[in-house]
Amino acid sequence: MKPSGSQLREHPQVAPEEAPGLLERLAEVPDPRNPRGVRHCLIVVLALTACAVLLKLNV
Repeated sequence: MKPSGSQLREHPQVAPEEAPGLLERLAEVPDPRNPRGVRHCLIVVLALTACAVLLKLNV
């Protein structure tokens, strides 16, 4: 079995301005909710959920 590091592919150097950020990606997600009951923007809900997952919070 190969060490896990050898399974990674080489990636060319990417400048920060060339790679979209998390909020930019989350803004592309379509909101399937009924607009009548929406209190918070979907991007805010998704961003907070991502933070909770990264921090391993049980919500």
